[in-house]
Amino acid sequence: MTSIAHAQPDRRRRVVPILVWAAIVVLLAWGAYAGLIRPNLFPRNFGVVEDGKIYRTAALTPGATRDLVEKYGIKTIIDLGGFDKKPALAQVAQNTSEALGVKRYVFELNGDGTGNPNAYVAALRVMNDPANQPVLVHCSAGAQRTSACVILYRHIVQGKDFSAVYHEAYEHDHDPGSNRALGPYLLDWSDRIERAYREGGWVPGFPEFSKSLEARP
Repeated sequence: MTSIAHAQPDRRRRVVPILVWAAIVVLLAWGAYAGLIRPNLFPRNFGVVEDGKIYRTAALTPGATRDLVEKYGIKTIIDLGGFDKKPALAQVAQNTSEALGVKRYVFELNGDGTGNPNAYVAALRVMNDPANQPVLVHCSAGAQRTSACVILYRHIVQGKDFSAVYHEAYEHDHDPGSNRALGPYLLDWSDRIERAYREGGWVPGFPEFSKSLEARP
């Protein structure tokens, strides 16, 4: 007859592998949800800039793109470098836009939101054209480049002071402690970006986006 002392270790030996496998299954299921399902259901870093006109988000999957286009009537997508870390997905994004009948513009910037100021000039022109609205603006995480574009839109187009709108970037994962370049960049370049935007020209000394603005899917 098996003693109680022997039965308990035997049960533990059987239970421990079961618990380990259960944990593995849970982790795999969560990974599949987080990596494959959730991005299609809940667009990352999504926000309403101006209802019916301007929206913002991180880089999207084709499924999430379709859902936002259908829900908000998106006519135009502005990509500020959403697939710089996964360039193979840029063509997927272009194909998705074409399939949905949505115009797509690419004005690439550095990951911290700095770079060619004419990218912001071009983005503002597209954003503020009623023929393009509603417009969806995104970068990779929707935190730095997209936040800078929204700050400039609110400042230049809506006429709001920087101090009144910069906090919005915090709500979309911009951390001035880890990205110390964005604030000074906006202060240095906003006047020249605004001048170029209002005069219909470009910031001198940087590549222009004239041909890109003429492009259509």
